[in-house]
Amino acid sequence: MASYQPSHHEQNRHENLTSLYDDLDSFIQELSFDSPSSPLNNNFSTEAFTTEIQQQEEEEDDEDRVSTYEEEFDISTNYHHDNDQHDTSSSIEVETDSASSSNSQLHTCMIGHKQKASVDNNDEDNDNNNNNNNNDSSPIPRATTSTPQQSTKAYLLRSTSTTTSNSSSSSAGSSPLLAPSSSSLLSISRSTSLGSSAPREKLQQVTVDKNTVVLTTRTSSLTREVAMSTKRSDSISSNRSHQSQQTNSTPLLSPRMYSTPSSPLARIIESEPPTIHELMYGPFDPDDDTMTFPNYALLSELATHFVDQVKRVTKRRKIFTTAEYPTSFNGEEAVEIVRSILPSGLPSSLYLKVTRALMHTSPPVISPITYSEKSARRNTLYKTNHEVYLLVDDEIPQGVYTHLTRCYTHFCLPGQGGCYAPCCPNKPKTEKLKQNGLERRGSMSSSVASSHDTTMSRAWSATVAKDVLQNTPPSEIARQEAIHELIYTEEDYVRDLNLLDELFAKSLREAQCIEPERRDAFCDNVFNNYLDLLAIHKDLYRDLRDHQSLCQANNVSGFVDKIGDIFLHHLPRFKEAYRQYGPHVVLSEYAIKKEMVNNILFQNFVHEREKQAETRKLPFRHFIILPVTRLQRYPLLIGAILKKTPDDHPDKATLTECSDILRQIATAMDEGTVGSKNTLRIYEINDRIRCKPTEPHDLQLLEPGRLLLHEGALSRRNHVVVESTEIYVFLFDHMLVMTRRKKMQGNNSNSKISDDEYEYFISKRPIPMPLLHLEEATEGFSLGMRSMSSTYSSTVTSHTGMLVSATSFGNNNHPLLFHHLGRSGGDHLLFAENAQARLTWKEKVVEAKAVLEERDLSRQVFEIRSLSDTTFRGSGGQVQYGKVTCSVQFEGSNGIRMIAVGTVAGVWMGIEGDTNSIRQVLALPDVNQMAVIPEPHILMILADKTLYAYALEALDPTSNKESSYKPNQKVAQHISYFNAGTCHGRPLVIAMKKRGLDSHFKAYEPVCGDLRDPANSKFLAAKTGLFSKVPSWFKVYKEFYVGADSSAVHFLKARIVVVCPRGFEVIDLENLSMNRNLPDIQHPDFAFVQQRADLKPLGLFKCRQHYLLCYDAFAFLVDTHGSFVQEAYAWIAWEGTPQAIAFYYPYVVAFDARFIEIRHVETGELVQILAGVHMRCLQFTNDAFSPVIHGCMAHPFKPDYQYVFQLMANFEPPTLNHYQH
Repeated sequence: MASYQPSHHEQNRHENLTSLYDDLDSFIQELSFDSPSSPLNNNFSTEAFTTEIQQQEEEEDDEDRVSTYEEEFDISTNYHHDNDQHDTSSSIEVETDSASSSNSQLHTCMIGHKQKASVDNNDEDNDNNNNNNNNDSSPIPRATTSTPQQSTKAYLLRSTSTTTSNSSSSSAGSSPLLAPSSSSLLSISRSTSLGSSAPREKLQQVTVDKNTVVLTTRTSSLTREVAMSTKRSDSISSNRSHQSQQTNSTPLLSPRMYSTPSSPLARIIESEPPTIHELMYGPFDPDDDTMTFPNYALLSELATHFVDQVKRVTKRRKIFTTAEYPTSFNGEEAVEIVRSILPSGLPSSLYLKVTRALMHTSPPVISPITYSEKSARRNTLYKTNHEVYLLVDDEIPQGVYTHLTRCYTHFCLPGQGGCYAPCCPNKPKTEKLKQNGLERRGSMSSSVASSHDTTMSRAWSATVAKDVLQNTPPSEIARQEAIHELIYTEEDYVRDLNLLDELFAKSLREAQCIEPERRDAFCDNVFNNYLDLLAIHKDLYRDLRDHQSLCQANNVSGFVDKIGDIFLHHLPRFKEAYRQYGPHVVLSEYAIKKEMVNNILFQNFVHEREKQAETRKLPFRHFIILPVTRLQRYPLLIGAILKKTPDDHPDKATLTECSDILRQIATAMDEGTVGSKNTLRIYEINDRIRCKPTEPHDLQLLEPGRLLLHEGALSRRNHVVVESTEIYVFLFDHMLVMTRRKKMQGNNSNSKISDDEYEYFISKRPIPMPLLHLEEATEGFSLGMRSMSSTYSSTVTSHTGMLVSATSFGNNNHPLLFHHLGRSGGDHLLFAENAQARLTWKEKVVEAKAVLEERDLSRQVFEIRSLSDTTFRGSGGQVQYGKVTCSVQFEGSNGIRMIAVGTVAGVWMGIEGDTNSIRQVLALPDVNQMAVIPEPHILMILADKTLYAYALEALDPTSNKESSYKPNQKVAQHISYFNAGTCHGRPLVIAMKKRGLDSHFKAYEPVCGDLRDPANSKFLAAKTGLFSKVPSWFKVYKEFYVGADSSAVHFLKARIVVVCPRGFEVIDLENLSMNRNLPDIQHPDFAFVQQRADLKPLGLFKCRQHYLLCYDAFAFLVDTHGSFVQEAYAWIAWEGTPQAIAFYYPYVVAFDARFIEIRHVETGELVQILAGVHMRCLQFTNDAFSPVIHGCMAHPFKPDYQYVFQLMANFEPPTLNHYQH
């Protein structure tokens, strides 16, 4: 076979290749003809071939055009006889000049064998001689193996019409190669298609090698991009072509170009070959020699060529990672390799996307090396020479890259303008925007809600016939469009809720990325009640869809008459479901962000789900917040239908009602979101607040219902330093926290969770809300007053009583004095920026304390009831009352509840609760104690260490007996303290007289009887002379002493308790030798008592089967045997430093100078704080029915007055056996 050597005009001829591409693919149609073919006649001569060409030329008026493929065009014909051993072959080779026209090329090609003109004579003569000499040696023509710059031979196919199978020549009546049917095409067709009388069964199969290029007709031109792609496919399959040339088998002709269905050329083949679609998309058979079209949309084919090209590149050059990774390459090289594989003319961004796709296949083809931190961190490929990658030694991935797929129509090719397929990739961009003559102009809201990314319009007008649209008013079209948008977006919403359920919620509950013990709680927190929403909207969409289908079935136009009644039926279920889900979304997002920052396994879980095709590249957050955005969009969708609905339409009123309800639901959800955002801020603060290592604090910020009421910056100043220090203060509903804030570093993980860029370091001990007192703001809370004091004072009082002037720090200052009540507290003087900020802080503190009380109404176990508010002035005024020291409650002569108040100036009596009725009845100096003995109606008074007994009726200002004489007796002198009560059912008065270091006690029993009874009037007679004697009211019942300096005595049911310096001594008056000391200091359980040298015992009280021992630092329980009891707690640690203790089961009341601390005796829990200034206990009496607790403090709003009050229980009083034994 002759071969052609490229001439020096090769470069110029290369530019003419594109003209041949327009004609090549038509011949492919000849390979897919329907009917079976018969063998060809055995002989085919050059003369017959020439004769046929001449006949074709005579039939055509115009000249035909032949284009060249590659740099040269060879035509070879081969003939052989099946019965003879001798084969005759003839070869015609024609070189076409680049400057000649296509018609002259064709003419030269066809008749060149006779005339031997229009070519290089020397080369052609040599080629012809070689062909003649080799006719007998090679029965089968062999193509010359050549590079893309070398010649490629084209074999022309013909059919004959001779009926004699043994003839060695063809006649003019046989079926020659016919001339083209147009001036621009070369037609190669069977004779039957153009009127030849030869039957189809006489056709012969002509075989060619894989480098064969067939000239064919073309009805529409191919683009240059397709031609360049074809040339690459030629070079890629060159190895296979070379192998097929070395074998004696006859491969089928496989086209390299596309074909067009309008080509009239016939196919000459014995059996049915594969169709063009099977060649392009059919499975690849490695044993099949038939060439296939390169389909780079298949990832397996693309990856195979990419790997081959990378290996070639890495063999030719080296980079700095080659020694460690032999197949390494950089990002620029990877993109350029993909560019060389894919057709040219594609968008530049597509080459980078395809390269990145190879990194994300399963298994991946490309992987970043260790040094490529940016690519590894972001899991993507970058077109740069600084990022290096390597091939993954694994199997080739399987898949389809949709951006490179061809049109599914069999004969639709690029450059043809597209086809009927709605998603045809060969359509121009302008055509893709149009469907059925209507340009898609979807609303932004519709495109966002719809997840269908197709060119098919989802508009209602695209679903009905054009004649219906033409006969429908524009207003009704607009209304149907709005209804249709509501229905199909509801379908999208239900689908996304299903994705949230199946793809995220259910799989996360089974995933191992979160610990099992907290997985369910985390999922409940993140997904909330999404299942309720899914059930609601499934039902809603089903009803809407069914109604739409019913309307379409009942009328030809398919108009939906109304949907308002359907919505109205489902709306009642919306309210509670969205009120629960909507406000919680911000907390769900925060939980997700926090978990992703701290849990890499959960982060991978989310990313893997987001990569799945069902999510449409939407993040996890989209599905979480979708119900919120959908609810907010409903009023817009309903409103769009309302605007297009006539006023007389029956659906108008229903839609209006639906719109109003939806807006109310959305408003309620937004209101709830305010609280959720507050909770979110608390979560952020909890993550960013820092304690001192030596002072940990349990802030309890994550408790349910926690509120942040206010936050802001205040300043702190002192006399030495002029500059102020910023203190950032958080006011929660349970605590006030003072911090110093600092900006976080950029790499802090918390910065990825929220926008707050600060960390907060606690500077002072947090102040619990019950122990917080703000000057000129919270004074009235102990009295049940929730309003803030409006009086502005330039001075504030510290807990030590020292006045602090705001002007001492300069003018225009706005001080805020925060009191932290208790032994571990203190005063914090801070300054606001302006008066408004100061007022805001005061209002917020008052609000915080009010919120605390309203939320814990069950903790308000006591309330302060006024006994006298403005009677006892501290100093100044006309009457000198002096300091209130004691008080007592009694029943007056007329059965009225009365009170007696003792001061350093005397005794006052009046009606309980009536301040104006209180008047002075005795002028005694230094009244310290008072007590009432009920049965004899005697008032015991300890004044100036002298114990007096007075007839109560004579002192009662409400008594009908008016007399200046007040019967009394002096019971004892030099008395330090006394107490009156009942022991063994016997009323007693026990007085203590100190003698040295011992305490001597006398128990007095009244013997006078009821002084109101006239029979006992002798005890009330006045002394008539110096030596006259009045009967004594008391007799000494018992005398005993305690060898310690005691401070108080208490009554139990059958015993008395003496409070000693180190504990308590229990005394049985009936058996004085059976005394007992509590606690046993030598016992190891009470080591904590022995270790404290500054302890001061305050009281011992019977508490069911135990005893409560109270000190000024703590209180604890012992049993009847004196053993330490640690049931619910070891001991109660007082917040303050109590000066006196009262007991009202089940509460113990401790009086500190600044507040009353009330704790539950069974649990030790702090229940209530009642704040005040100069707090003190005036009286505690174990009454037969309920204890009586009186107290006194400075008036909250009138500091010059002393406020006398009684603690009234807000619970049912217990029985007496809780207190006595």
